[in-house]
Parts: sequence; C-alpha cells; structure tokens
Amino acid sequence: MSIVGSPEPLAPSRRSDIEAKVEVSAIPSEAGLAEPRNETIDIFRLFAAASVVFIHAVQSSQLGDLRNLVRFAVPFYLFASFYFQSLSLRRNADRTLKQYILGRFKRLYLPFLAWSAIYLIVRDVERVEIWHLSPVELTPALLWKGSEYHLWFLPFLLAGSAILATINMKVLQPNRSWRWPLIVTAVAAGLAMTQIPMPSEWYEAFDNPSFAYVWWWRGLPSACWAMAFAWFMTMGPIVHSVSPALGSAGFILAVACSIQQALFGIQQIPRALSGFGCILAALPSWRIAKLSTLAKLGRYGYGVYLCHVLPVETLHAVLGRMHITASVGTDLLGFFISFAASIAIVRTLALSPRLAWLNG
Repeated sequence: MSIVGSPEPLAPSRRSDIEAKVEVSAIPSEAGLAEPRNETIDIFRLFAAASVVFIHAVQSSQLGDLRNLVRFAVPFYLFASFYFQSLSLRRNADRTLKQYILGRFKRLYLPFLAWSAIYLIVRDVERVEIWHLSPVELTPALLWKGSEYHLWFLPFLLAGSAILATINMKVLQPNRSWRWPLIVTAVAAGLAMTQIPMPSEWYEAFDNPSFAYVWWWRGLPSACWAMAFAWFMTMGPIVHSVSPALGSAGFILAVACSIQQALFGIQQIPRALSGFGCILAALPSWRIAKLSTLAKLGRYGYGVYLCHVLPVETLHAVLGRMHITASVGTDLLGFFISFAASIAIVRTLALSPRLAWLNG
C-alpha cells in the first residue's frame, strides 16, 4: 500500500506553538504541518485561490467551459481543512468541544459577517450609482448565505467543522473502534448524495434565493468524503502519511477529473475526486526549493478567497459601464489584475494588527 504510517504525535503537554495554531486554520496553512514545513500544501492553496479568481473573473463564452477545468479548489479546501482539523484534534485532546467550535466560529463566521457587510455596501453603491437599481434587500438569509456569491462556503465549512469535531471528540476519541463504521457511513452518504437530484426549483443564478443551496448540495459529497479521509488518515493507531507514488497517482486523478468536467460540465463525483486527488498530491514532502516563493504566496490563500470579488466585480462593473464586450483578452487581463489586486489587499491587511483578522 502506498500510504505509510508516521509516528504517534506528541502528547498535548508537549505540543509546539505551531501545532497549537491548527485549531483556527480555516484553509490549511503552516499551522498543522510537521516540520520541516511541507510547502507543497501552500503551493496547492495558491493554485486553488487562483482557480477561484479565474472562475469568477471569466465572462466570455470562449473561456466559459475552462472554468470547469479548475473546479478542484473548494473540494481541495474541504479535504485539506478537515484533514488538518482532525490531526489537530488528535494532538490536542485536552481541548473542549466548546473551545474548539468557538475558535472555528471566530476564524470563519466573524470574517464572514465582516466581508458580508463590506460586499453589501459595495453592491449597493454599484446597484444605485451605476445601474440605477434599488439596494440589495436585507433578509435573515444573508446571515447564512452572505451578500456575495462566494461567501456561502464559510458557513458550510463552519457546519462541517462542527460536525467533524463533535464526532471526533464524542465518538472517536473515547472509542476508536467506531472509526471504520464511520468511514464506511461517510463514503456511503457521499455516494447517496450524488444520486439525489437537486430540487428543480433551485438554480444557480446569484440573485436567486436558492443560489447558496445549489453549492451546498454540490459540496456535500466532498464534505462527506473529506471526513472519511480525515478519519482514515488521523484517527487510527497511527497517523498515516502519503508516499510520493500515491501523491503522483493523486495528481493524475485530479487532472483526469478536471478534464472530465471541462468536457461535460460540473459533476459531483469528478468534482469531489479532483479535490481528493489534489490533497493526495499535496501531502508528500516534495521539497521543491525553487517553488518557495509560490509557497509563501500560498499562505495568503484564505484571504484571497475572501477579498477577490472586490477587484473582480469592480472590473466587471467598469467594463459594463464602458460597454466593452467580454472576450478572451478582457477575461485574462481581468484575472491577472484581480489576482494581483487580491494579493495586495491581503498583504496590506496583514500589516495592520487591527485588520489582519479580515484575512481569516
């Protein structure tokens, strides 16, 4: 088998400061990595963040189908996040469930609320001043769907984190014999969800009230399989690691599933498996020194996800106001400008002790 075991983690009383920070890592970062740091994870985070920017920046029909080529990002975030969360829960067994969920709430939901408020203001200015429309209607649903089309992921991830922590602490830590039944149940639940048709009244136009529900439905199989993967890797007698051979196979799987979606559209199983392939490809310590700069940028991945819609939608509004038709050229230019602007925003926020929390 290509997965090999790693030594039992240190007891909670001997954990390092780096390990202790995993509890607040929403999308995997340096917090949960064994030393020396596995920079491949950060490189994948960078490409995942860039993929999300690309998906939202593209407007032309010529590049529309290529967006499905990079749908691995959200499933990868789920697999990586649940893996590192489960690893942290194993290492820090002295932490209470209340403490953990409160930490996740601060890490995920408070930035969600803040960015929802920011995007709400920006959208109202755009709607009133540029398009001469009425302001966005304020409804309670904004508290779990957000005010922009990418924010649905944070409440979804928070709910998944709470479920994972509850099962780990209340079921698996007291009795690890439940590990395999839970893995089988999670895999079966994910498969069952791929067979359940989405309600016909739901569709993914952003202004439709069901927009977030569409993406939650699409994300459920990935979430189930990400939990199963986390339990297999971290909750047995040993913590498993991934060999380079299996990592290479994971990369091939991710590419194959991505091509499948580029050709035939978004599909739940290939979408989830693309994320699974990416986490397998990211976990081996490849130690590619020349990519260290990319890895450093990858640490801004969560912040880029949160803020990137600001430059993306600003550029869309400008192009619309100038009556410029979307094309391959405007899409690529918009992507590069939006991604660079997002990195700049995140780095600027990181310099401020009062605003750094907005990066998640």
